[in-house]
Amino acid sequence: MENKIIPIHFNGGGIEYKGWVTPSNERHEDGHPKHYRVVLNEVFSANFWLNRGKWFTDEPRMQKLAVEIGACLDRMPARHREMAL
Repeated sequence: MENKIIPIHFNGGGIEYKGWVTPSNERHEDGHPKHYRVVLNEVFSANFWLNRGKWFTDEPRMQKLAVEIGACLDRMPARHREMAL
């Protein structure tokens, strides 16, 4: 799965972010990735995961963007979701 690159872009706090997401190889029982690695503006940003309907990150400085990044992941087109599975 490491080579599955899913493009994302959004505006957070007046800054335009562009990057990509790669789903982890680790899976939940339902087959969905346990977390996603996120790169924004060509710099690795953090790992993000969904827990009880809320997005979390392992990087404190990215907490402000967790909602925006989570929204991008939630809006992933079906073809990207299938690619991640």
